[in-house]
Amino acid sequence: MRQRTISDGFWRNPDIADLSHEDKGTLLYFLTSPSSNIIGCYRVVWMQAAAEMGWTKDQLMVVAKRLKARDLIDFNEAGWVWVKCWWEHNSCNGAFMGKLSANAKLQCTRVPPKWQPQVFEWLRSFGVNVTSDHKVANNAPCHAPSYAPTPDPSHAPATGSVSQYTIPNIQYTTTTTTEPGSAIEQTVVVVDDLIFPPQLSSQQSDVIAELLADSVLPAKIQQALLDELHGAQLVRQISNPIGYIRTIIERAKSNSFKPELGVAIEQHRKQQTIILHAQESDRQPVPQEVIDESLRNLPAHMRKCVESLRPKAVGA
Repeated sequence: MRQRTISDGFWRNPDIADLSHEDKGTLLYFLTSPSSNIIGCYRVVWMQAAAEMGWTKDQLMVVAKRLKARDLIDFNEAGWVWVKCWWEHNSCNGAFMGKLSANAKLQCTRVPPKWQPQVFEWLRSFGVNVTSDHKVANNAPCHAPSYAPTPDPSHAPATGSVSQYTIPNIQYTTTTTTEPGSAIEQTVVVVDDLIFPPQLSSQQSDVIAELLADSVLPAKIQQALLDELHGAQLVRQISNPIGYIRTIIERAKSNSFKPELGVAIEQHRKQQTIILHAQESDRQPVPQEVIDESLRNLPAHMRKCVESLRPKAVGA
């Protein structure tokens, strides 16, 4: 777990001294948020942040607007937060030196294009010259895996090079493009629709969708994480599915995630796809013995999960 240090000057800062308790507490939250990064410009999930503060999203947004009016932070509806007093409590020069440097520069490329001129000027005021040559190689050290794309897709037509990466038998494509008005390259990843476990409420699905989008993991890994949650819910009670998915997201980022219960879910989905394609093309349905043979090849605990998903016969 990371540690954040807050200067004791926080309490005597004239820009902060007359804030309400709620405003001070929220500013402290943004200075120490688990979602924060090296440069103080990062993305949160608003509902999750509000829950961590013990508020509703609407309550948090009211206070965030007051902090923005005081020019202490900036934020947008997509969840991006820019903490403008960040360097009063963190070392700007230290962030762009040594082992942290590559990650800090990578985080600069992820800043929303609309904010980049202001954020880069802000960094320059602290002696850091952020220029368009701050491009980080795919194998640069980072909190996210080296293969992870940036979380903000460009809305401009994709132009540039396309490269293939292979991660534990999973292949995906990223396209490097240039955002209009910005010299910094962005990475675009087109994510197909994800399939969420049916046990989730719509609110839980929304929060998990934001967590996955913010994880910058490839689409196939995101689906594997959802399948793992689905499989886990079939074999035991998961009281906090959002916390569960957050944990396995971190494991995936550190390359320590190994699909287990989700394998059965993926296998079942593939079987259903084969059956549907066969029916739609007026071909003979997949023989039952083929399906049974596929099930027999699965480990016992996975086979049990798949069996529980199969439609029950009428009257059974």
